[in-house]
Amino acid sequence: MKKQQQKNPWPFRNGTVKPATQKRIDSVAGKPLASFNTANVYLTLSFRLKSLPAMVSFIFVVIGKFFLPQYFQKIHLLRRPIKHVDHELDTRIPFVPQKIHVYVSFINFYIRPLAMLLKRFGARDGAKLCTEFLKYIRLEYNEAYRMYSYCLTTTYRPRWKEGDDGKLITFIQGGDPHYMCVPSLHIAICCLVLHFYRMLFEREHFSDAEKTQWNTELRSQAIAISESVLYVKQHSVNCIPAAIYMVTKIAPELISVQDGVDFINALFATAKDITPQNKAAIIEHIHFMYERLLLESTTENDWLPPLQRWLNSNTPHTYNPAIYTSAMPNA
Repeated sequence: MKKQQQKNPWPFRNGTVKPATQKRIDSVAGKPLASFNTANVYLTLSFRLKSLPAMVSFIFVVIGKFFLPQYFQKIHLLRRPIKHVDHELDTRIPFVPQKIHVYVSFINFYIRPLAMLLKRFGARDGAKLCTEFLKYIRLEYNEAYRMYSYCLTTTYRPRWKEGDDGKLITFIQGGDPHYMCVPSLHIAICCLVLHFYRMLFEREHFSDAEKTQWNTELRSQAIAISESVLYVKQHSVNCIPAAIYMVTKIAPELISVQDGVDFINALFATAKDITPQNKAAIIEHIHFMYERLLLESTTENDWLPPLQRWLNSNTPHTYNPAIYTSAMPNA
């Protein structure tokens, strides 16, 4: 009788890597992730034959399943239904234009850890770990696109033109058609980064000091970016649980239901610009929707139908421009 094969717990693992040399470990010791050069990632992964396919595939997915469909919709080459997903609780979160700089730090947030891996393990072994991450992020774009193919979603966005913050907001709003809100890929990728590296640091035997420093840094940035999507009104509170739910279902080897609950509890935990009552209502709503989607998914073979049913039954909050007549200048 043949011995049953054990399922690979890491579906995108691209072979094992050699432990980093002490010299390489010392070269990155104590350095914040923000100090690593992102250019090294693009150059290294683009010129290595084994990592190039993953890099190219990721870029094509982002362009073909995120950017182009939105622009095609905007110029009427696509005609998919578009639904608003705003919630009344969005009005209880202040519009803070200054948070736009946190919002746009998103790309470097997930690229800089890859630069650290290349520095710590070297180009050959580091590229294997980078490729594993790129396959996960490609999975998120592919899965999210299944929802976007079903129905496009949007939220109302305030206009703001004062100072450098206003210029950046105007630039983003002008270039982003804003039709792919549920599930939020900003939130999904923040969850992925946080939990992928938590796993990787354990599996690849990082030191306790490295794990403590970089897990803490990643968690702080992931929460700040996730909060920023609500502060700058690029998403609704409804977009948050949808994204965490999707990641929980498509990558259970990385993020558990409890991880999702913990992530939600961390949102706005230290915020001083939202009242305790409003904060409690926001977190309660996100929990409720997350748990509802998870509960409904127990009778499904796919994560998508519960979210489709929610979208079909949801009644969006009616936008009131008056709530965005001022911002919090000192926030």
